[in-house]
Amino acid sequence: MWKKVVPRKTGRNIMAVALLLMLFTLFGCTTGVKKDAGLTDFEAPGIPQNVTAIGKERAILVNWSANTEPDLVGYRLYRSNSSGGPFTLIATIGTQPAPSYLDNDQQNGLVNDQYYFYKISAFDTQGKESDLSRTNSIQARAGLPAEERPPRVVNIKARASMEAVYVAWDKVTTSHIKGYNIYRGLSTSAGGVQWVSSVPQDTPGFVDTSISKSSAEQYTYIIRTFNENYTESENSDPVQVTLRSGDDTIPTSPYGLAVSMDTDPIISWNKPQVNEDGSNIFSGQNPTLDIDSYLIFRANSNDALFALIGIVEDNGTANLTQTFKDVNGTPYNLFAVRALDRNGNVSKMSSITTQASDADIPAVPRNVKAWASTATEAGIKLAWDSAKNAVSYNVYFSTVADGGYTKMLTSQPQWNEASPYVINAYPSSFNQNPDKKGQKLEFGVPYFFKVSSVSSSGKESELSPYVKAYPGGMFVAILEGENPNWEFDDVANDGLNHFYVVYSSKDYTNIDFYSGAGAALLVPSTVGVPGSGDQFRYGSGNLLSSDYFRLPAPSTGAYRYNVYAYYYPHPSSGNWRVSIREDGILSSTLLEKDLNGYNAIAKGRASMALGQIQINAGVRGIDIDMTAINAGSGGNAMVFFDCLVFVRVM
Repeated sequence: MWKKVVPRKTGRNIMAVALLLMLFTLFGCTTGVKKDAGLTDFEAPGIPQNVTAIGKERAILVNWSANTEPDLVGYRLYRSNSSGGPFTLIATIGTQPAPSYLDNDQQNGLVNDQYYFYKISAFDTQGKESDLSRTNSIQARAGLPAEERPPRVVNIKARASMEAVYVAWDKVTTSHIKGYNIYRGLSTSAGGVQWVSSVPQDTPGFVDTSISKSSAEQYTYIIRTFNENYTESENSDPVQVTLRSGDDTIPTSPYGLAVSMDTDPIISWNKPQVNEDGSNIFSGQNPTLDIDSYLIFRANSNDALFALIGIVEDNGTANLTQTFKDVNGTPYNLFAVRALDRNGNVSKMSSITTQASDADIPAVPRNVKAWASTATEAGIKLAWDSAKNAVSYNVYFSTVADGGYTKMLTSQPQWNEASPYVINAYPSSFNQNPDKKGQKLEFGVPYFFKVSSVSSSGKESELSPYVKAYPGGMFVAILEGENPNWEFDDVANDGLNHFYVVYSSKDYTNIDFYSGAGAALLVPSTVGVPGSGDQFRYGSGNLLSSDYFRLPAPSTGAYRYNVYAYYYPHPSSGNWRVSIREDGILSSTLLEKDLNGYNAIAKGRASMALGQIQINAGVRGIDIDMTAINAGSGGNAMVFFDCLVFVRVM
């Protein structure tokens, strides 16, 4: 009987073939085109092809051809501000017959006219991604193409004073234009600008008062129109302007204004010939030698809210008059002009001209004054000159010079220095800080006022320049918390710092309204009744020391003082006891009051009436102890302390 014998080498070949078939079945082929989405493989999808990018309004639309791999899951889109990267993943997109993605920065909007760079990869069910390093980036500029945008602004002009920048341009008359966006930057090109404001279509001008008030700052401005869909035009040509340093020769206002009855009214005026100090603007036969340009303002007769509409360069030293044609207004608008000299000094507004027969425009009140009242505690008095066409006046209030002003008094008569009127409380309509509505004015901080006049028909003038004053009384003394004569006595003598001067910051919010140089932050280590708790002391209380706080004392009898503490309620604050005594070792205690510094939220400056002290004849001064007696509800015993105020009363 024959027996078939298989050689050992042939058996090994059969086993190898079987093993390869198993590997192919499990993992698929590692080269070539994918045939079956169910097979496991190590091959990444191909790089997406035919990528294009098109600018849209504050967005970019990216398109590409669909990949054909059967196990494709989707695409990843990467963006950079530079062609060299780095590229950041911004979106993951699923499979689509015609894939695309609108990049509007997650609804935040891209920056129009800025270039962006994109790369796209594809990835499959195994998580494998096409090679991004071998993918070319594509560049696109955000914003619609020029032919799809509103018309651009031309003939932009800019002038600067010490306090503001004045920008004007030609009106764009195309329909569907809603207005203009103003952009400003510190660079010399349009690339570094940011939006600062918008104005309506019929007001081709803007006064920028939000600039830094330091001299030699150079600013760049561009203007863009926008339509009813808020689509913007291309940039105007950039214009640069440098703040001026000013001098002491401020020009007087242009005078003799007149307006024609033309469809496009012509405003004319006489040039100022002298400065406010009486010096001549001209030299010999060269009038207006120092004048650079004129700023033209227009308002509606029913509101008298003036807006800049044009800038006109001075027409030469041989001319004493000048004109401006307003293609946007009517003869029944109100017009006024200001002069700007070469040093950045701006005149006051000229008189107002109009052809409207019922325009009883009141003049702006002049010579407004403010001062501390000695007749009432925490009072401020105002006075101003009578204004033309005015039958009453409105008084405006603010806690900051350039901030929003609240109308606090209306239908007031003219106030003069002999008038009995005194302001001693916050307006009841003071919405900037509702907690202070109707409260007594605070000592040690300034308050700001403006006044307007009102005509018989109810028209209101522009507001006067602001004036400021500090609340007063018969006599006011302020002991600041940061005064260097205070001493901190820590019972533990631990060598740590327990006293800091703080201002408003992310760590100490709402400490932005204080007298002096800041607020004192007191951080005790030990709390307890006076003698056992840490103390903040003014005056050493010995016979030889002159280290005390001096309050005026009478030669006979006694003076009485109301005492107020100003502090900042805070979650980390605790309770402190304020003790005031006559200076000296055996002196008597004049006042003792506990100050609760805790509040669940950090609040602004608050006041507490501590009581009244009496200073007898011969008393040279007072000593003050502030003792940390216990922690507040937040578990800490700090206190944010601004000052003590002593107000003499009759």
